Amino acid sequence: MADNKINLVLIGDDELTCEKQLAILSYSGDIKSKVICARSITDSISKHTQDEHSIVIINLTANGLKELQVLNDIDGKKAAIIIVGDKTNIDLLSLAIRAGVKDFIDYKDYDGKLDGVFCNIKKNITHNYNSSNVKRLNAVINAKGGSGASFIASNVAYVLAKESNLKVALVDLDLQFGSIGLNFDKVPKYTLTEALDAIDDLDSISLEAYMSKYNENLSLLLPSPADISLPGEINVLHLRKLLELLQINYDQIVVDLPRLIDPVSNMIMEQADQITLVLQQSLTQFRDGRRLIQILNKDLDIPLERIAIVANRYNPKNSLRIDDLKNMVNHDNVYMIANDFERVANASNLGVPLCESSASSKIAHDLKELARNLGKVEFEGERKSLFGRFKSFLS
Repeated sequence: MADNKINLVLIGDDELTCEKQLAILSYSGDIKSKVICARSITDSISKHTQDEHSIVIINLTANGLKELQVLNDIDGKKAAIIIVGDKTNIDLLSLAIRAGVKDFIDYKDYDGKLDGVFCNIKKNITHNYNSSNVKRLNAVINAKGGSGASFIASNVAYVLAKESNLKVALVDLDLQFGSIGLNFDKVPKYTLTEALDAIDDLDSISLEAYMSKYNENLSLLLPSPADISLPGEINVLHLRKLLELLQINYDQIVVDLPRLIDPVSNMIMEQADQITLVLQQSLTQFRDGRRLIQILNKDLDIPLERIAIVANRYNPKNSLRIDDLKNMVNHDNVYMIANDFERVANASNLGVPLCESSASSKIAHDLKELARNLGKVEFEGERKSLFGRFKSFLS
């Protein structure tokens, strides 16, 4: 930031409301504020959402759907956007999520929550001006049970947090057989189910009490290791709200999905920037992978470019090759993870990610390449290496 200031813009059709919101926000000389009051606010929305150094608070009017559609249609939005409106309106909430807003606060409750959300976003803007800091949601799912999706998700999240120095959330949505906690030797103090039950009282700050911290950059949101939740017991709207809060706090979110097509997994996959199908080298797994791709692409209308395949425990001597997989599923976005049962088992027994316990192994290298591609980031060590080579060239 050239002048080390963040622009705060409050937009609405009621000047008194905007002025009241401005008065309750905690900020100092590092903020330049502006209140915009107009009978029609759509022009203001188009004008003030392009600056990456801005926080824009939009008070929806009776034309909220139209205003959010204008916001959704804007390409290249850079501002951090907070919506104040009727949070019980599912259509408004759904469109706001698609538009990429940072938070949606109910208009009846903004005086109690707006300042906390604002301060958290301000902190993130101040500390995260990094060109590689790409917001991403990755969903990982087995094409057939036991293919290793939890192992892949765990190591992808670990690598993203370590190598790119981003804030990463790893979410285990398998409420019956989730194993993410075992991969990190973590038993949650508060669980995913408890977070969902308390969602109406949560904001982006209080959410952190439900996260199990593995290191400075990686936090886990885990199911209960003791209680069992049945399919259909998760409130999709509550999960959507939880995802909103996670997207405020974290640069990258990795979700380990159960092998189940239901409203919960559908919502996550529709929101995901990338869906990764994990399978192994067998004819039945290839066929299940093809079927799952057909469901995602044809039934859920998810574009093929948002779907990736991971061939886990890949053995080049297997009679079924990667070309066979590509031909069978009619999809060529495939990554291979080396077969190294001993190291994988050892990491599991230790309760640490393999990329931590065997960082120099071939399988760790494969996982690192996968994480780089799924996260769409450059890793810090590589950026420094490239800069070193450039300095060497100049000298």
